Amino acid sequence: MIKISADQISRNLGSSYYLLLGSDPYLQYYAQTQLKDAFKKLGFDEQLDFNINNQTDWANIYDSCQAMSLFSSKTLICLDVGEGGLNAGITTRLNTLSEVLAPDVALIICLNKITKLQENANWYKTLSNKLVIVNCTTPDTLQLPQWIKNHLQQKQITIESEAIELLCYYYEGNLLALTQTIEQLNLLYPNQTITYNLAENNINDSSIFTAYHLIDAMVSLKTKRTTHILQQLKINDFEPLILLRIIQRELILIINLKKALQQKSLKQVFDEYKIWQHKRTIYANYLNRFDIKNLFNLLAKLTEIEISLKYDNQIQIWNAMSSLSMQFMGLDKC
Repeated sequence: MIKISADQISRNLGSSYYLLLGSDPYLQYYAQTQLKDAFKKLGFDEQLDFNINNQTDWANIYDSCQAMSLFSSKTLICLDVGEGGLNAGITTRLNTLSEVLAPDVALIICLNKITKLQENANWYKTLSNKLVIVNCTTPDTLQLPQWIKNHLQQKQITIESEAIELLCYYYEGNLLALTQTIEQLNLLYPNQTITYNLAENNINDSSIFTAYHLIDAMVSLKTKRTTHILQQLKINDFEPLILLRIIQRELILIINLKKALQQKSLKQVFDEYKIWQHKRTIYANYLNRFDIKNLFNLLAKLTEIEISLKYDNQIQIWNAMSSLSMQFMGLDKC
């Protein structure tokens, strides 16, 4: 089994089986396109795409894996499991599929995520010796600068480091818009280094965030990033009540951590509440900065906002959310 990033596909061709793992639409499309083109050059002229769900005709897929095509001796089958993910029924079908694959059949499976338990399935073990796993997960804020540099190197485009920082800020979470903007900059300014000013004149804020990006920013006490994420969540019509619920769950977790620390060590508490290793320093810093009274006051304010939202849909909810986020970071905002 080989694990690679999507931009390494061109250097890892030759396997019969690929698992595209991750939910980034651009990376999934890019990886599929690269692989299908490569298989086409290898004589896989028949390429069949199947969207996998509970209504999928698996008999047709099995037949495609076994029957010799009238038009081609080699067949590529692409299975897109989609957002529904693996369930017991699909796993059973994949187990059967792995047993009937003919030697001249190649397989691409597109999947948002797979658990450790699901990796124990027969299909995964059967294919593993020849399986290439392609990471199609959207780069996070720490990974994005290097991803952009790799992309620019492939395209032979030169951009100032300050311009790369600008692209990271305005296109985080949206690789499709990011790559389109890079292509546009290259067309506008061919054969020259793209400066910060040139980039600034040709960009729009197209970043895409989730509520969990907001949580991480607030717990990390990153004021500018928190404000930016809130702004984008508002623009993209994120449901405020859902956002409040997620913040509430995080706040209750932090309160429970703070209370538990009165009797146990930091490591014991983090182990008990299953706090990821890479987040423990951030949580430790936050817990050291705020006392239990601050946290309960914050929870009370959150409750007030939720009550107001339920009884008055005209409330300036995003202003209230901004104030809440500032209080969360110890920067009370009137």
